[in-house]
Amino acid sequence: MSPRKSKSLSIAIVIIFAVIGWIAYFGFRTLEHEVLLRHYQAQTLAQTRIAQAGAFIMNWLEQRATRFELLMELKPNDNSTLKTLDDDIEDVFVLQKNKLLYPDESQPLTQKEQEWARLLTPIVQEPSLLYGHSTESEEQAPLAGWFVINEMQEPVLLYWRNKNGEVIGFRVSYVRLLFDVVNAADFHFGGDLLRIKENGRLLYQSKPDEQLSKLVRLGAIHLPYPLSTWQIEYEGQPASTLIIYGWGSLFLLALMAIVGLVVFRFYREYTQTTRLAQQQVNFVSQVSHELKTPLTNIRLYAELLKEDLSAEDGEGLRYAEVIATESQRLSRLIQNVLMFARMPKLNIQPINLQTLIRQMVDTFTPSFQAKGMSIVVSMPEQISINSDLDRLTQIMSNFLSNAEKYAAKGKQVHLTIEKQAEHVDIAVRDYGAGIPEKEVKMIFQPFYRIKSAITEGVSGTGIGLTIARQLAESLGGEILVNHPVPGVQFVLRLKQS
Repeated sequence: MSPRKSKSLSIAIVIIFAVIGWIAYFGFRTLEHEVLLRHYQAQTLAQTRIAQAGAFIMNWLEQRATRFELLMELKPNDNSTLKTLDDDIEDVFVLQKNKLLYPDESQPLTQKEQEWARLLTPIVQEPSLLYGHSTESEEQAPLAGWFVINEMQEPVLLYWRNKNGEVIGFRVSYVRLLFDVVNAADFHFGGDLLRIKENGRLLYQSKPDEQLSKLVRLGAIHLPYPLSTWQIEYEGQPASTLIIYGWGSLFLLALMAIVGLVVFRFYREYTQTTRLAQQQVNFVSQVSHELKTPLTNIRLYAELLKEDLSAEDGEGLRYAEVIATESQRLSRLIQNVLMFARMPKLNIQPINLQTLIRQMVDTFTPSFQAKGMSIVVSMPEQISINSDLDRLTQIMSNFLSNAEKYAAKGKQVHLTIEKQAEHVDIAVRDYGAGIPEKEVKMIFQPFYRIKSAITEGVSGTGIGLTIARQLAESLGGEILVNHPVPGVQFVLRLKQS
């Protein structure tokens, strides 16, 4: 494998791996984002369902509070009868400032009433305990609310109301509360699980234990006061990361394989095109080389014939001159082709550009005049540059030859030389139909010719500008294409040495 092909293959491999690596990186980042999104969605759903369950329980307390408010409005003369108005009420108390009005400890009390009065002692001594858990000052003290006494095995749940300076309170049946919540709770979330616990004790579970599979906790909250010892937990199926990574990886592998095949296919087409162009160059080079020997003989005998007919002035001498001239032009064409195939060594020398341009103008003037064209030259009187004379001549000949072939309708060609601080510009501008901007990059490709009315019937190999660009690059310069209206301008820019 040639070094050029090896370099092209290395570049293609680097591009393929770079594209595949880019797809792999962003693909797996996308998969990670999808997994995190699934986790977030599962946790958000869990929090929503936990909130629903918490709202259900707190709503039960609100309903009880509303019912107790109505009972307090219908307060009978005998406080003891309040217990008989609602099954949820176990005991009643009435408090005025720091004095317990009911149960009245100045009267004989049963053992149960004595225990009830004992539980109320802290509240009697400090009534602000009833609302101290929810306010920061007495000015913001509520007029009603819940209160919990945790001195017994089961919490004592109270609902109270301050009415006209008198606090009326009910002891709510905690067992009844648990019973009502468990029986009223009806949460079904498919394969997920919801639990309600009180101080670690399981109160409710949405699914039997035997139906539980590999669930993970997705969220848990504690209910607000007065049920702050209650906790709601939610368990669900974990996000299927294995499936996401599995199918995602298969998709990424397929995508990377497709992209790799596409890039490799483009590379194959490119190498095939390059190989075909190289074959064309080799073929033309071989044919041109084979033509050199017979063409040399034709030129030799044409020159000999001109010498023999030099004493005569007739058609024969004119024909011999035509043969010699055309053979010289054919030799230059073959030389161009051979130069395109293999570049000779540089021969840098000082060149007087004024002398060179005058010689080229003298050479092309007859053919230009034959088509009704003229060459206008604009350049400094004294300008020189260090370069290769043959290559520089070849480039300018290509510019002038193209102007002669394709811009004859413009009738005029401007050849200008401008000297800048760091470079010299040698420009040939015609006034023909010009070149479309989209074709500019293509005209420097081997064997490419613009398909338009101006190229029909005009012979050419399509390698002239390719050779000119290679020659310019070998001289350390470049060829620029400008688009004045009308016509086109080719500029050879060479660095000042």
